[in-house]
Amino acid sequence: MVLNEEQGIKELRDKRIAYSISQGKLAVASGITREYLNKIESGKMKPSKELLNTLHKELARFNPEAPLTMLFDYVKIRFPTLDIQHIIKDILKLNINYMLHEDYGHYSYTEHYSLGDIFIYTSADEEKGVLLELKGRGCRQFESYLLAQQRSWYDFLMDALCYSLVYLNQNPQFFSK
Repeated sequence: MVLNEEQGIKELRDKRIAYSISQGKLAVASGITREYLNKIESGKMKPSKELLNTLHKELARFNPEAPLTMLFDYVKIRFPTLDIQHIIKDILKLNINYMLHEDYGHYSYTEHYSLGDIFIYTSADEEKGVLLELKGRGCRQFESYLLAQQRSWYDFLMDALCYSLVYLNQNPQFFSK
């Protein structure tokens, strides 16, 4: 083994121990057996450069100081209004003219608008309001729109929250329900 490879293996072992990751956990993540990883760390086996890179890459995923990421997989928001155009244009920032309108809905809503897997339900019943539903693919599609709008999930959720709070402050009868 060259000195550089030995240093890479020592660094791998030291980081694994510092992160409190077992050999078994790192081995499974890297697609090898625990025994093989043990032999690599003890110097009895020489890993390929590709495997050593894979081990380092997988170990980096377990870094306890790495920032967390959040992935939305389901979003359902009810807006206390019947103004669906305002919700689509000002909150979602989408063009209603590109949406498909259907005269049926789910969850006892009477109609819906859709753009791919993004669904907005509405009803004549003021108590129901407007319902936004994003399932897995709908969340991914909406993320693409957010990216194009140079907004984040946080920005969108704050817009939705601020709209709902303003609406509720102007219509206090919704607080009593």
